Amino acid sequence: MTCTQCKTELPAYAVVCPQCGTAVSSGTSAYYSYLPADAPGWPHDPGAVASPWLSTSGVALHSSGTAAALPAQAHPARRFNRWLTVVVVLLLSCLLGAGFTVGLLWTHGYFAPKAPARSVQLPSQGASATATPAAQNPATNVLPTPSSFKPLSNPNSKSLGLTMNLPQDWVEGQVNTSSSGVKTLTLDPPQNLSLPLSLLIVQFPTEANQAFSNAQDLDQFLIQNFAQAASLSNPQMLSNTPQMRTLGGQSWSEEDVSFPLNNNQSLHLVTLSVMYKQHYYSIQFYASSDIFEEAMQKYYDPMLDSLHFLS
Repeated sequence: MTCTQCKTELPAYAVVCPQCGTAVSSGTSAYYSYLPADAPGWPHDPGAVASPWLSTSGVALHSSGTAAALPAQAHPARRFNRWLTVVVVLLLSCLLGAGFTVGLLWTHGYFAPKAPARSVQLPSQGASATATPAAQNPATNVLPTPSSFKPLSNPNSKSLGLTMNLPQDWVEGQVNTSSSGVKTLTLDPPQNLSLPLSLLIVQFPTEANQAFSNAQDLDQFLIQNFAQAASLSNPQMLSNTPQMRTLGGQSWSEEDVSFPLNNNQSLHLVTLSVMYKQHYYSIQFYASSDIFEEAMQKYYDPMLDSLHFLS
């Protein structure tokens, strides 16, 4: 570098010309480095190397020599725990909301247990004719008289909480339990007796108590299910029948319904229901109108009279 006035050679660190005193122009002064000539240049990216102001203890050192703590870094395990807590709270909120909704729907009867569908052996259909509610002169001595009666013998029948006797030649079915906890037991006559006879015992779980306001409400529910299962229509409520019946020391609500058929006959259905020790119990049985009174005398009345609760 030379002086702009006297052309004297100047050292690299000169501020003024030692010959003529002319100030060296700041725009032409060279950058001075205290590093040795062969030292590599100082990195311009602070993130490329570790900060020289960071002590081994993890604090930042100011030029004054004082130490200042760096911003705290969130620990990965703590971040995971916070996210896990949030997820758990959300899941619990969803479960509580779903439980409240299901309970509300159950209270309003949307999950009322349904009676299982079962086959109904109806009288043979003759020529098409106008249906009538019932026969005026029921036949007699059509049904065989039972020689004796026997108690329920299947071990799982005791799970119903009650028992009764059935004709010696009748068939005791297996107790079926639905997914909603409804237990059913069917008692049928022998197959060679091709007449519409059958008796069904139903025990409902305690959860069903809120689905029905009373035993009469349950009777109506079971009658509707029976009609759907047997594809019957135009039910006629019979008023000249008992409204209550005493079985096993308890007063059962009774509903009698007649379903007209196409052979000048009708099917007489009886539904009995009671609440006993936090459980609803129901009994359904039927027979065609021409043999109903005989079936009651020979079969159903002795069976119902023998019913008693196990506890």
